[in-house]
Amino acid sequence: MGSPHFSRRSIFTLLTGGVAAAAVGEARAGEIGTLPRAWPDGAKAAVSLTYDDGLNSQLDNAVPELKRLGWKATFFLTETNAHWRLADWEGLAHDGNEVANHTMTHPCALAGYSAGRFQSTEIDRMEGYLDQNFGPDRARTFAYPCGYLGLGRGGRHERYARYRRVLERDGVVAARTTAGGPNRPEVAAADPLHLHAFEPTYEADGVAPAIRYLNETVAQGGWAILVFHDVLPAWRTDGDTSVATHNKILAHIAGLDVWCAPMGQVFDYVETRWGRPA
Repeated sequence: MGSPHFSRRSIFTLLTGGVAAAAVGEARAGEIGTLPRAWPDGAKAAVSLTYDDGLNSQLDNAVPELKRLGWKATFFLTETNAHWRLADWEGLAHDGNEVANHTMTHPCALAGYSAGRFQSTEIDRMEGYLDQNFGPDRARTFAYPCGYLGLGRGGRHERYARYRRVLERDGVVAARTTAGGPNRPEVAAADPLHLHAFEPTYEADGVAPAIRYLNETVAQGGWAILVFHDVLPAWRTDGDTSVATHNKILAHIAGLDVWCAPMGQVFDYVETRWGRPA
């Protein structure tokens, strides 16, 4: 057998270690399929389509298909990218899509950040930018740049707890990673800053991984969160999705008995339906 190939998703699992393992263990403590059907309109599962980085290709190539299907999605913006076509992003939000925080500049190397510096330069400033341009009543959701959950130095639990405290201080109600299986709704309600998500085309431009993940979600009655970056006429490199593959994935979702809604909207329902009593 050759040397192992570590994808970004497998590296994520190794880096988060016990935190991710604990969440997965809790999620598998019982069978999701035994839950009563409780999604809106009797749907068998929920699906959220999320798009990272505020990229022009999403406006040009993904949004038209979403509009054709009548679906709303979540767009995690960085100010670095979004300001170039701010009016288009404002229009998208006005149409009922969710725009949310992906930091100002998308830093992935976080060991050199203190909690205070990261909060003031990346989280607070981006929340202020979003408030100014999209209003303060939007859903306070977040996507971890590069899927990395550790902030600053120290052990992984210390780094993860530090990141969570920063998000909690800014009122973030739900945060999405880039790894993990379908979300079990009661686990998502109990640990909303560690929502699982799946990048179906991160390493290759194919439909099969997304179909497997979506079919597993429906079989379990869970919540799927899909992650896309550049949506381009042709796949070029890691993270891209071709328009043809993107549209085939959306067509497969359209054939399933699922509720498709932005991440913040689904989380609000999950928290209300499965959250712990006050």
